[in-house]
Amino acid sequence: MDPKSQRRRDGALSSLNVAIEAVNLAKEISSITPAKGVFGSVSIVLTMIRVSLLLVRPARPNEWMQDSMINKTDYVDLGLACAEVCQTLDRGVRGRRVDELSQTIFEAIAQLTK
Repeated sequence: MDPKSQRRRDGALSSLNVAIEAVNLAKEISSITPAKGVFGSVSIVLTMIRVSLLLVRPARPNEWMQDSMINKTDYVDLGLACAEVCQTLDRGVRGRRVDELSQTIFEAIAQLTK
């Protein structure tokens, strides 16, 4: 794997690890059951993306498949976007009880759990 591809892969893995930790923490501290479901689902998706990056191997020892890296980059970007949505949801529900949530929050949770 060329050094540029290796740095890009390492950066993606690092970003995914941070996002997984943040989503897992949000799930752990949230008192809103539907939000916990969203956080748990996103954690699983991020973990699957991270594992898939670890499993990708070049076809030949010194050759990296460019198409594969582009596809993986798309998956990483999608996963990190999901993590950002979870961070926003966490800010909306943190420290609140179910009866204190707005209808907008409930609608967002419903859309994320479809």
